[in-house]
Amino acid sequence: MRKRNFIVYTIFLLISIVSMIVSRIGQHMAAGLLLFIGAIALYCYYFWISKSMVDLRALLSLFWIGGEGVAALQLSKLQTEWTTTTWICFTGFYLMFLIGYEVMVVFLKKHKTKKKKVYNRAKISSCVMFGIILIAVGSLISFITEVIRLGYVPILSEETHAYSNFHVTGLHYFTVTCMMVHALTLIYVMNRKSKMEKVDIVILILCNAMALLVAVACISKFQLLLTVALPAIIYLRMKKNLNYRKIFLWGAIGVGAVALLFTFMIIRRNYGEGYLNDIFEMKNQNLPMAIQYPYMYIANNYANFNCMTEQLTEHSWGLRMLFPVFALTGLKFVVPELIAFPVYITKTELNTLTIIYDAFYDFGVIGVFLFGIILGIVCAYMTKAIKKSKNPITYLFYGQMAMYLFLSFFSTWFSVPTTWFWFAVTAFLYFIVEKGARRKALEK
Repeated sequence: MRKRNFIVYTIFLLISIVSMIVSRIGQHMAAGLLLFIGAIALYCYYFWISKSMVDLRALLSLFWIGGEGVAALQLSKLQTEWTTTTWICFTGFYLMFLIGYEVMVVFLKKHKTKKKKVYNRAKISSCVMFGIILIAVGSLISFITEVIRLGYVPILSEETHAYSNFHVTGLHYFTVTCMMVHALTLIYVMNRKSKMEKVDIVILILCNAMALLVAVACISKFQLLLTVALPAIIYLRMKKNLNYRKIFLWGAIGVGAVALLFTFMIIRRNYGEGYLNDIFEMKNQNLPMAIQYPYMYIANNYANFNCMTEQLTEHSWGLRMLFPVFALTGLKFVVPELIAFPVYITKTELNTLTIIYDAFYDFGVIGVFLFGIILGIVCAYMTKAIKKSKNPITYLFYGQMAMYLFLSFFSTWFSVPTTWFWFAVTAFLYFIVEKGARRKALEK
């Protein structure tokens, strides 16, 4: 296995080097196509060895390298030729992730885990139901409070950046936990063996309706994506003996539904086609907006990273990635200098970043490589944990990690306070199941 993996790493490295050379001579289409084909091949390889459509290595392969391939097409005037540092970081992060993952797999094989814990399945369901109700009601109350404090509902507002301004400090973290309700509902349903009571069905319908209402009312595309994709990832990880024809069919329907909702949200955000054309600055202005929007949604994040490698004059030595600590503790208000770092982007309106942006900002290429190794180690451990643990909340941890790799081209994630707040909420739910379902089972 290790020899085969080494061959895969070598082939990918060669693909990346050839893509850089081809791009440097102006053949951007060829460079992008080569990377995109490589991404699909890598996804297929990791799907083949893991037998999972949502294997963490497979997801990072498809969406990080695939996104890089899309960005390498250079279809916008905002994009410039990537620096050598940019190419090294894009390639090195992925390779270091795989190496970290492999090292952790070897370590876990040598160190056997303890005996499996015993759980009471009925008590697990009760604990998960409690979590669903708590999060759905808490999210709705937080949302209503924000509406009262701010005086408007984003979906009903005529402001272009209605959601961007829809934040009450501290409270908004609870509002956006609505995205967990559908995933927890799936876990609840798949964990149960007995038939659900009518009252349970009614509660689940109400809670899911409340969560969806909050996500749609906020007109946050990301919240909507999490609301739909997180349960899908968890289902694909939990379900055995998948019917891949049905999966692809439902996947196509799901993508179509999300695309329609995204279009609706763009309209509700008052983003006119002329406005978006001015923002995107595509080389071919005649490209349909249906192509321009998703292209720039992915590609400009890589361009922003390249912009940083060109303009950054001083590293922040850990302060960028410590931002969640400063935000969640309130230190950013007491000592604003801690977060007073310029963000290097191509355009003010296009301010999304890649998963490695802050790692480079803090420590340069070494920071990117170390981040890749650590992330690979954590993902390998998490993959092992869901196979050994009977606590179903581990799937919620896994689903979130999968989402961050799925959207690795979009945000720094691990230096975003909301990410760590969600992890904290998930840890709280895990603790509830451990202390409720496991203790009761042992007493019995």
